[in-house]
Amino acid sequence: MKILVVDDEKDMQTLFEQRFRKEIREQAIVFVFAYSGEQALSYLNQHVHEAVLILSDINMPGMSGLDLLDHIKHKYAIPPPVVMMITAYGDE
Repeated sequence: MKILVVDDEKDMQTLFEQRFRKEIREQAIVFVFAYSGEQALSYLNQHVHEAVLILSDINMPGMSGLDLLDHIKHKYAIPPPVVMMITAYGDE
């Protein structure tokens, strides 16, 4: 399963690679990392329908995760990838 992780915090890559090291080693999960919404769209344009799941931060400089979600919903409608929004910020 290929998972695209979109987050401007590059430390997230290390966290995912540590947490899922067994799955990565066994090739059960393949992670691809993008550090902006724009970079994620570029990846998706070049690798249509490869990512089964997209995990995106909400708050990023430039294109926000919500803007990215809107682009994905309109451009990749059939079949749509599963998108989950993540954030390090709590409700205030």
